[in-house]
Amino acid sequence: MRKRIVLLLTYTFITTITISMYRVVYNLYLREIGFSNHLIGNVTSAQLWGSAIIGLLTAVLADTIGKKKILFLSAIVVPVSGIALAFVVDPTLIIVLSFIKGGFTVTAFTVVMATMTSITKTGNRAKVFGLNFGINMASGVIGNFIGGAFGDLFGLQTTLIISMVAHLPAIIPVIRLEMTESRSKLKELFNFSGLQQDQRKVLTYYFISTATVGFGAGLFIHFGNLIFKDLFNMSATGIGIALSIAQLGTAAGSTLSHKLGKRFGALKFNLTMQLLVIPLMLSLVIVREPILFTILYAFRFVFMNITNPIMTSIIFSYVPDSKLSTVSGINGFLNNTVRAVAAMIFGFIVGTSISGYTELFLLSTAFYAANAFIIFLFYRDFKNEPRVLELYDSKRTG
Repeated sequence: MRKRIVLLLTYTFITTITISMYRVVYNLYLREIGFSNHLIGNVTSAQLWGSAIIGLLTAVLADTIGKKKILFLSAIVVPVSGIALAFVVDPTLIIVLSFIKGGFTVTAFTVVMATMTSITKTGNRAKVFGLNFGINMASGVIGNFIGGAFGDLFGLQTTLIISMVAHLPAIIPVIRLEMTESRSKLKELFNFSGLQQDQRKVLTYYFISTATVGFGAGLFIHFGNLIFKDLFNMSATGIGIALSIAQLGTAAGSTLSHKLGKRFGALKFNLTMQLLVIPLMLSLVIVREPILFTILYAFRFVFMNITNPIMTSIIFSYVPDSKLSTVSGINGFLNNTVRAVAAMIFGFIVGTSISGYTELFLLSTAFYAANAFIIFLFYRDFKNEPRVLELYDSKRTG
């Protein structure tokens, strides 16, 4: 089991660092070749629609033909489409390629999480999930920093190509991954009639929370590079550093999330973090000093994401092994669908004026507040559930 976990963590590291290098400069590259905020919003929306639709299809296929095959396919399609996007200038073709790349990029996350759930046990699942998410965030820190620096040193287009060439070695840990997979028939995957009441309630809260916070985040989170460029005219390196600061804190916190969950109570800790996000979002509405804005932006990111491994480990523990990838895919579909809609709204709200960011952050705050209410209901109903307490029992070590 340990070898398989190491291989999956290696896959996470390689894919995340290279995708982050790509992501931190791609919108800037589109701006460089003459795309407006409205067009960039449409491109980002296409990528998210791909994440929703292709992501769901590949998640279902992972439960029917095997997770390893899907991870292998993703490791090939992402760099090929990414390199093509570095040369294409036709808006329609960019949207098509972004749709494809977005779909297979999200697969690396959803299928890896499902695979980790199937090969871990209750005693170590929380720790492994926290470690995976911490590596994901730490890799994002490195990728953002390198991508921003390379963008200034070698040019935006060259950085896009370098990042995708560096993505190709992700095939190696997939090839070496050995696992026995439980496969299901297609008609069985979407049959949830056999779930118990607590399982249905968990998934209901999970999906509603995902849709709510997904829309709030989708209004701005994919445009962090443009936000720092428009508000403060930062260089690519400066933007990379600003985004890296946010991910660095999340990386450190999420790696220790299982310990924090045991210390303070997993669901109580999660609820506290979601409530703290609301005043931080409001602060982004009024603060326009670059250093303070970066600090507040970073804390918002940390508080919002530090409990992801906690909630994922809890929720996936309520899901049958035969439906892990499918449930992950459905959640990804909801998340990326609402983000795709929100990304299109970004272009309309912001337009060509930086004053639009005030309205953008206000609207986003409302959705984060709604999500905090959903998380409160989850806490109220499941704080004393045996399955939750077993995962985050303070008497357990590790």
